[in-house]
Amino acid sequence: MTNATILITLVFSVLILSRKQLGTGLGLVIMSMLIWPEYLRVPFGLAEMSVPRITALFLLVKIFMMGRHRRVEYGAVDKIVVLVWVWTLFANVMADASSSQMTQMIGRFFDTVLMYFIARLSLTTIEDMKATYVPLAVTALIMGGLGTYEAITTYSPYSNMISYRSWSWINKPPEFRYGFLRAQASTSVPIYFGMAMMLLAGWLWSLRGFSKKKFFHSVIVLASISAALSSMSSGPWIACFMLITLSFYQGREKLIKPSLYIFIFIAILLEIISNRHFYNLIDYIALNSQTAWYRTRLLEVAFVNLHEYWLFGVGSEWPHHWAMQLDGRKHIDIVNHPLIIALQAGLLGMFLYIYTHYLAIKHVVRIWGSSHGLAQKKLIFMLTATLVALDASSMSVGLFGPPLLMSYLLIGAIMSRSSIKVENDMPAENDIHNRWENG
Repeated sequence: MTNATILITLVFSVLILSRKQLGTGLGLVIMSMLIWPEYLRVPFGLAEMSVPRITALFLLVKIFMMGRHRRVEYGAVDKIVVLVWVWTLFANVMADASSSQMTQMIGRFFDTVLMYFIARLSLTTIEDMKATYVPLAVTALIMGGLGTYEAITTYSPYSNMISYRSWSWINKPPEFRYGFLRAQASTSVPIYFGMAMMLLAGWLWSLRGFSKKKFFHSVIVLASISAALSSMSSGPWIACFMLITLSFYQGREKLIKPSLYIFIFIAILLEIISNRHFYNLIDYIALNSQTAWYRTRLLEVAFVNLHEYWLFGVGSEWPHHWAMQLDGRKHIDIVNHPLIIALQAGLLGMFLYIYTHYLAIKHVVRIWGSSHGLAQKKLIFMLTATLVALDASSMSVGLFGPPLLMSYLLIGAIMSRSSIKVENDMPAENDIHNRWENG
């Protein structure tokens, strides 16, 4: 599959370099990580390069050639994103990680720092943000159809490609839930497909204010959500439910604080009156209560073993001995992204990661009143709602592959879009439709 991967890379790279709008190029990078399996990589020096990694580099070169990097005022989030990666490398060196682990951490630069900055630098105008729509809409229709079809019929054109994956974890047979196959499409694990499509749905949803064809736009968003649900995984389902729920607060922002106070009150009340911790109640809303129980118990085991990873993480010695403490199984599956970061970079790495998300949301709140135009407010609100849905669901899923890349693209988009004022976005209401009609 190496030759095919190189060919796909060349096609997307040429398309990115030939597009006038940087936003179109960014949309093509996202399309490349979902249309073609991201786990198919080409060895290149100290890292293995996937299609989105290489195409993102081409987009970055184009950004610098156009001088767009000079338009950006860099802040704390930009610095912390880089710092998290640098600290992770340092922590792995101090933890005496293996060479293969170090190669993986070096490659993580392309999935995190690079993805963040291509979004940060390419979305310096509202036109660039709107230009992401067409490639993302096409991706939503294709992957929404393939994911739903796979869940119903069990057939996927990607099923034979997984054997070319350069890394292996624990081989699991195809799994059915409620009579449907857990679709994984172009990703290596169903839950990754679901999370990636949830993020795509949130991004497209945020562009609703700039779309004239509301029905067509709704079909595209529903296609993304359908793909996320076809994974039959609790994490994406919960994230989609949160995304839909949070959309209710768009235009009703004054209800956010009272709702938070009510949620905290209910959590405290459940903690007091129940014989279990309030977070254990997730067992009753998950698609599989057994795996949900595993996720909540994992946090308790991780806290007990805090001394093993609090400073520099665990290096390449994954804590499989926790499995016996958890439920007697033979291996541990860390299904909590902040915890994964803690195991890779210690508590400092985890806190810095969480802090970037906190600062991004705080920045949105601070500039909310100065945002011009209803479409701009919808854009910023739904991007931020997508981030909140991601953070809540990542407590029960690790982010690897497309979900990891898209999570950093989302942060970059939020920091870029929330810093831009739109002088007049209402006359631009038809632009997305015109781009779609004119190709």
